[in-house]
Amino acid sequence: MHSRLKQSVERALASSGVTWITRRRVRGKRLILAYHGTIPDGARPAGERSLFIPQRLFAAHLDMLCAEADVVSLTRLDEEGDGRPRVAITIDDAYGGAVCEGVRELALRSLPATVFVAPGRLNGHTFWWDALAHATGKLDERVRDYALGSLGGSDERVREWAVREGLAVSTDLPAYARVASTEELHAAVDHPGITVGSHTWSHANLASLSTGEICSELSRSREWLDAEFAGKSVNWLAYPYGLDSSASRRALAATAYTGALRIVGGWHATQNISRFARPRLNVSSNLTAAGLRARVLGAVGQRVSVR
Repeated sequence: MHSRLKQSVERALASSGVTWITRRRVRGKRLILAYHGTIPDGARPAGERSLFIPQRLFAAHLDMLCAEADVVSLTRLDEEGDGRPRVAITIDDAYGGAVCEGVRELALRSLPATVFVAPGRLNGHTFWWDALAHATGKLDERVRDYALGSLGGSDERVREWAVREGLAVSTDLPAYARVASTEELHAAVDHPGITVGSHTWSHANLASLSTGEICSELSRSREWLDAEFAGKSVNWLAYPYGLDSSASRRALAATAYTGALRIVGGWHATQNISRFARPRLNVSSNLTAAGLRARVLGAVGQRVSVR
């Protein structure tokens, strides 16, 4: 019932009469969308369900964006637009479904996007949060907090701890819920407008690392991407788990990154935001096209959420 009511409210807020009034809220501002996984049509849900959007719903989002927004690459986001809401699309974690089916939907509509990759986790890796959430579809918040705070988000440390604690750790996830292969990424960036960016080397929580460890995570990832995807990589970072720190921002500046993205927030004016703390709207797996339209057109405020 709650879901139906929410959808009805979002449809009402997305109506032309309401959005005509609210467009001025977003005039001159920028919006970066953060997606994660894509569930191919006909596939069963897997991993941490909130991160995986059904392919048909993703396609509906893109159709709406084509109609309502000036969708541009991340590197061109701050240029002057065409008068419509100016939006960039990003995809974190390089899941197989997003890199294959998701990019295919983008290419069909000639839309640009940046896929943020942790090179040390490519080629079929299962992320720890998906392995621990697969049985129920939702990761226990106490497990998440301990994994990120006490274990630094380290895949190896979290798995070792989970085994000691007797937690169910699944390795039997479908290909769409595992990290894509290097070959699949190359096929993705063959499409015009698709680029790759850094998600650190191993998807560690930068806020928990020493300065030396942060620099290693940043430099290894950037060097690999520049070598493997010359001309198709952008000099941007998406913070793993959306967690940053003053040390990570200083390291980014020292290693000459152009900018860095969080996983919280929404519309923002560039003059009021640090280039190493750009907000993004985290797109949940159940956000309808009408709900996204209401957000893109300024009819709904941006809800803060963290992964």
